[in-house]
Amino acid sequence: MVLDLTNTFIWTTCSNSTKHHTIPSSSSCEAANKPGNCTIGSKDDCTTELFNPVSRKCGSGLVTFTTLTTNSTDGHNPLYAVNVTNITALCALKKLLELLPKDSIGIAGLASSNLSLPLQLSSRANIEKQFALCLPASGRGVAIFGTGPYYLMGMVERNVSSMLKYTPLIKNHLSSSYYINVTGITINMQSLQIPETAFLGGALLSSVSPYTILREDIYHPFLSAYSTATQYIPRVTPVKPFDLCYDSRNLSSTRMGYGVPGISFTLQGGIYNWTIFGANALVMAATNAACLAFLPNQTVQNVPMVIGGFQMENNFLLFDLEKARLGMSGLLYGVMTTCNNFNYTYP
Repeated sequence: MVLDLTNTFIWTTCSNSTKHHTIPSSSSCEAANKPGNCTIGSKDDCTTELFNPVSRKCGSGLVTFTTLTTNSTDGHNPLYAVNVTNITALCALKKLLELLPKDSIGIAGLASSNLSLPLQLSSRANIEKQFALCLPASGRGVAIFGTGPYYLMGMVERNVSSMLKYTPLIKNHLSSSYYINVTGITINMQSLQIPETAFLGGALLSSVSPYTILREDIYHPFLSAYSTATQYIPRVTPVKPFDLCYDSRNLSSTRMGYGVPGISFTLQGGIYNWTIFGANALVMAATNAACLAFLPNQTVQNVPMVIGGFQMENNFLLFDLEKARLGMSGLLYGVMTTCNNFNYTYP
C-alpha cells in the first residue's frame, strides 16, 4: 500500500467486483461521498470516485468492509498480529494503479478524515488519534499508529519520542490534509527577502510528491540565493526536472550528507526551524550529478509550498491529531540512526 498523507480513503484493487458486496446507504457511504479531488459518485449503490495522486487520474470505487491485519508493538519490536475488523475500504479496478510503485496494490490514506487509516484504526482498535511516519531513503521504514514510545536502533537504542519538537498542524477548510505554518526560508542562516504574506495558506505535507515544490514567487529567489551560496561548487548541466545540479565528485561528505549550505523553514512562532541538510537537499539525478531537490510550480494545491517525500526521508514525524501538532526529530543521521532501524524481529 502506498502511504499517502493527502488521501482520505483506503483503497485497493479487486479482481472481481462481484465478490464485493456494496454497502447500503449509511454513514460510511455518506462519508465516502464527500467532495474531494474527483467528481462525487453515486450514493445509490455506494460507489465513490477515487483519486490516484501520482497519475492524477480518477476512477470509480466500490465501498466495502474488510479486515486489516497488522502488528501490535511496544515501540521496540513487533509483538503479535492483530486483526482489525469492519474497516471501510474501497475496491477499484487495477488500471487505477497506473504509475504507482511496482507491486503496489492500492493507497492507504493517512489524511485527517473519518475513513482514513489512522482514524479508522483509532475507532476500531481503540487507540489514540496519532501516528508516526519514518520514511527511509531506501529499504524498509516504519509507520506506527497510536502512542509511543518509539525506538530506533543505532549505536544505542534511542527513544525517538524524547527528541521531538512540535509545531501546530493548521486547518484548511477545503482539505483534510496536513499543513504547517512556514513563515520564511533561510539559506546558510541568511533569510530570503520574501514577504511573510507569501507563505499564507501553510505548507502542505505530501508523502507522494517526490520533492518539495515552491510557488514560483518563492522558488526563483530561493534558487538564486542557493546558487549564490554554492557558487564555489562546480556545476554540471541540469538534469530534468531540476534547475541546479553540481558535480558530485567535487562535493564533500559529512555525517548529514553532502557538505552544502543548510536550508531552514522558519516555523510558526520562529522558535523552531525545520532544517534541510545535504542528505535531503541534493539528490543524485544522474552519474556525477547531484541536483537541488526542489521544484517550481505556478499553483501548488492552492498553497505556497508542498514539502515532499525526499525532504521527509530519515526524519521521524509524529502526527498528533488529538493535539493538532506535528512532532519532528530532524535528520536522524545526527543521532547516528535512520528510519531503517526499527527492530522488526520478534522478541
